[in-house]
Amino acid sequence: MEQSKAKKPLSKGAKIGIGVAIAVVVLLVAVLVYAFVITNSGYWFLSKFKADTPEQQMSYTSASDTSQTIADEGFVLMQNNEDLMPLATSADNKSKINVFGMRAVQLVYNAGGSAASVVDKCVRLEDAMAEGNYELNPDLLNLYYNYYKTGKASIAPTEAPGNSSASEFITEPSNITVPDVPGDILTDTSLYDDGRSILDHAYDYSDVAMIFIGRGGSEVFDFTPSLLQLSEDEASMVDAVCSKFDKVILVLNTANAMELDFLRDYPQIKSVLWIGYPGEAGIHSLVRILSGEVNPSGRLADTWLVDNLATPAANNYLQLESDGTWNANSYHYTNAPDDAGYFTQYSEGIYVGYKYFETRHDTDESYDYDSEVMFPFGSGLSYTTFDKDIMAINEENGVITVRVEVTNTGDVAGKDVLEIYYNPPYTGAIEKSTVNLVAFKKTNLIEPGTTEYYSIEFNVEDMASYDYTTNKAWTLEAGDYVISLRNNAHDVVDEETWNLADDIIYNDANDGKRSCDLVSVTNLFDDAMGPDDFLTREWNQDSRAFTGPKEEDFTASQAVLDAISGYSAPTDAELGLTEADMPAVGVTLDTPIMLSDMKGVAKDDPKWDEFVSQLTLDEMALLSGNGAWHIEGLERLGVPFTRTPDGSVCVGASTYSGAIMGTDAAGITYPCPVVIASSWNEDIAYMMGTSAGSEAQVNGYAGWYAPAMDTHRTAFNGRNFEYYSEDSFLAGTIASNVVRGATDKGVICFVKHFALNERESNDRNQLFSWCNEQAMREIYLKPFEMAIKEGGSLGVMSSFNYIGTEWAGGNSTLLTDLLRDEWGFEGLVITDAHVYPYMDTILMSYAGGDLSLDAVGAWAPFDSHAGQLLDAAKNPDTQIGMTQNLFRASKNILYAVCQAWAVE
Repeated sequence: MEQSKAKKPLSKGAKIGIGVAIAVVVLLVAVLVYAFVITNSGYWFLSKFKADTPEQQMSYTSASDTSQTIADEGFVLMQNNEDLMPLATSADNKSKINVFGMRAVQLVYNAGGSAASVVDKCVRLEDAMAEGNYELNPDLLNLYYNYYKTGKASIAPTEAPGNSSASEFITEPSNITVPDVPGDILTDTSLYDDGRSILDHAYDYSDVAMIFIGRGGSEVFDFTPSLLQLSEDEASMVDAVCSKFDKVILVLNTANAMELDFLRDYPQIKSVLWIGYPGEAGIHSLVRILSGEVNPSGRLADTWLVDNLATPAANNYLQLESDGTWNANSYHYTNAPDDAGYFTQYSEGIYVGYKYFETRHDTDESYDYDSEVMFPFGSGLSYTTFDKDIMAINEENGVITVRVEVTNTGDVAGKDVLEIYYNPPYTGAIEKSTVNLVAFKKTNLIEPGTTEYYSIEFNVEDMASYDYTTNKAWTLEAGDYVISLRNNAHDVVDEETWNLADDIIYNDANDGKRSCDLVSVTNLFDDAMGPDDFLTREWNQDSRAFTGPKEEDFTASQAVLDAISGYSAPTDAELGLTEADMPAVGVTLDTPIMLSDMKGVAKDDPKWDEFVSQLTLDEMALLSGNGAWHIEGLERLGVPFTRTPDGSVCVGASTYSGAIMGTDAAGITYPCPVVIASSWNEDIAYMMGTSAGSEAQVNGYAGWYAPAMDTHRTAFNGRNFEYYSEDSFLAGTIASNVVRGATDKGVICFVKHFALNERESNDRNQLFSWCNEQAMREIYLKPFEMAIKEGGSLGVMSSFNYIGTEWAGGNSTLLTDLLRDEWGFEGLVITDAHVYPYMDTILMSYAGGDLSLDAVGAWAPFDSHAGQLLDAAKNPDTQIGMTQNLFRASKNILYAVCQAWAVE
C-alpha cells in the first residue's frame, strides 16, 4: 500500500493572505452589524442612492406651490415712492433690469445651524426673472459671477456659481455676509475698451436698477450692530448706483431687521421690497410682485429702526466693545467659573419692540419717534388703496366684535390687513403698552370699487394684563379701553372706546379664572425675577433698561453658584415615597395590549397605565433616555420607530440626524418663519403646517422639531430667522396654525425653545435668564401657550438656558406646574441637544422632562443617558421616584406617538 503524500505546508505569504482575508471579512461583518443592526447609518447611506417615489415627487411639487403662496402674501413692499413698482413686462416686450449686489447671485434661501437645509434646488433669481419675462444685464451678472469666484473684476462670460447652503454645524457660522463689488469697480473705466464704466453701460441697457442686500443667520451666532448696517463695500455700491440711476429698487434678503437710515439720503431708491429668506421657490413671488401679477399684501412682523441699539432690550443683550464687536464674555458672573455662569436681564419688562416705541411716543412729549423708527411694526404697502373704518363695536358674553368696512378705492384688486389694537386704562399699578395687537384679519382679494365687511372677534379677557406684584393674577382694570383699527402700530385709521365699569381679577378670590385657563393663574416664577427696577412709563434713564446691568449684578448669588455646581437627586425617603408608591412595570397581561389598541383612548383612561405597565424598566429607560431625532420603537407592543427630524424651514434629515434616523429624505426649504408671520394670514400658516405634515408622511417622519417661537427681543439674535415676530400675539397666532396643520396630518410638533431663549451667545454655558412674570406671560410664554391650547401641540422642546436658577430642561415649575397643570399639555417634553454637562438627565426626569435628545449617546444609549436613568431606577435610594418618572415619561411619549399617523 502506498504511503499518503504529505501536504505541503502553507507559505508565510499565503498565511498572511488568509489572515488578511479573515480580518477583512470580520471587519466587514462588524461594519454591517454596526451600520444596520446597532445603528441606522447604513440605511441612511443607502437612502442617498434611492430615487424619489411618485408620492415624494408629488409632495415636492405641492410643497413648492405652497412655498410660492407663502411668499406671495409674506413679502412686504416697505416703500414705493412715485409708484415705481410694478414694472410692466410681457413676452413680446420684455423689460430690462440692472441688478447690483452680490446677493442677487448668491441669495440667502435659508440660514445655518440645526435648521439648515440643502438649497441646491432653490430657484435662482436669474431663472425666475427669465421665466417672468424680464431680461437682466448679462455684463453685470458676469461681473458678479467672476467677482464671487475669483475676487477679481471681469465681465468675461462665465458660469453662474451654485447656490450656497449655510452650514448645519454650529462651530463656524457661514454665509452671514458675502464680499460685494465695491463702488470703485462700478465706476472703473477699464472693463470696457471705450473708456466708459460699467455703470455707464448699464444705464444704456436700462434706466432701472435693482439692488440686493442680504444677511444670513445661524445658531450659536449673534449679529453685531455693524453687521446689520451696510458694509463699506455695500455703502459704496449703493452710492455709486444712486449717483447714476434715479429709478432704484432695493430688495432686502434678510430675516433680521437692518438699519435703513441711508434711505433718507438716497431719494433715488424709490421702492423697497423685503423678501426674508424665500426658500425653494419663493423667488418667483418677487418676480410676480415686480410685474404686478401679484399685488403685495405682507406686513412687517417687526419694528425696523434707524439704530438697532435704540431699543432698551439692546442695553441688556450683550456688552458692546469700542470696536463694535460683542464682548465674548458678555455678562459673566465675576465669581463664577471661567467657562460657565453668564446672565441676561430682561429689564425692559413688557416694553419690547413696538410696545416700547409707540408707548414712549404716546406718553413722552420730549421723545422723537421719527429719529428712531424707520418702519413701524405692521407696515406694508399695496399697489392699490383702501378706505376702511369701524362700523360698530359690540360686546356680548365676554366677546367683543369689531365690524369693519373695507373699500378698494384703487385701480387693481388687492388684499388688505385689518389690524386691531387696544389701549387699556393706565393707573401705574400695572405696566401697559398704549398699543397692543389683539386681533387681525387678512381680507379676501377685493376688486376695485368693491366694499366688503368683516367681523373680527376677540375676548374681553384678551385685554387683561398680568399683575405680578399685587393680585398676582390676570387683571382687567376698570376704565376706557380704546380699540383702534390701524394701518400699522403707529398709524390710526379709526377707533372706538369700550368701557369696563369694575376691575376684573381672574383668580379664585375674586372673579374666577379666564375661560382659556384650566385653573386660576398665579405667580410661578418669582424666583426668576432678578433686579426689580423694570422699565415703567417714567422712562427713568438710570434704570437698568437704559444703563444695562449694574456693578452688583455681576456677582452671582449663592443660589446661582449652587446651580452652577450641579444637582443631587432627591432620595425616596426625602420625597416620602414607600413601596406602595412603586408603579407596576414589566407586567405580563393575559391579553397583551398593543399601541394600536390605544388609538382614540383618552389619556386619563386607566387603560393607559395598564398599557404602560407592560414595559420593562430597561425599555422605559431606553425610551426616555435615547431620543436624538427619533423615538425608540418597541416591536412586541406595536410601537413604531418614530423619526423626528429637525426643522423650522424644512422637514428633513441632516448629515448627523440622518445617520441616526436611517434616512436621507428631506422636503423642500420653505420661506423662513418671519415671512410666514409677515403674511398676517392664519390660513397661510395652516397651509404651511399641512404641507409640512404631508411631506413628513411621504418621507417617513412622524415628528418635527418645529416650529420655533421665541421672540425677536432684538434684531441681533442669529436665530431670528427661525422665529416669527417681536409680537407675542402675532407669533402665537401664526405658530398655532402651523402646529394645527401639521398635527392634523398626524405629526408631533416639538415647539421650541421653551423658554426665554432670545440670545445665542453663551446660552450653552449656563446662561441665567432673569425676567418678571408679567413680561414672561404676556410676551415670551404666550406663543407657546397658544400653540398648545389652540394648536394642540403634542411636543415641546425645552431650551438651553436657565430660568432663574433652574435649567429650563430641568425646571419643574416650567415643565410641570405651568405646562401640564396650568395649560393642560398632554404630550412629551424633549430637551434641546443634550450634550452639555450641566444638562442633568436625572434632573430632567424629576422635573417633568420626558425625553433626552442624546446626540452623543445615540450609538450606545446604555452607556449614556438611558444608562443613567436605568441606574437611578435600580439604585435603592432613588428607585421608586425614578421608576415613577420613567413610567410617567413613557406614558407621555407613547400617548403622543399613538396620535401620530404611523399608528393606525
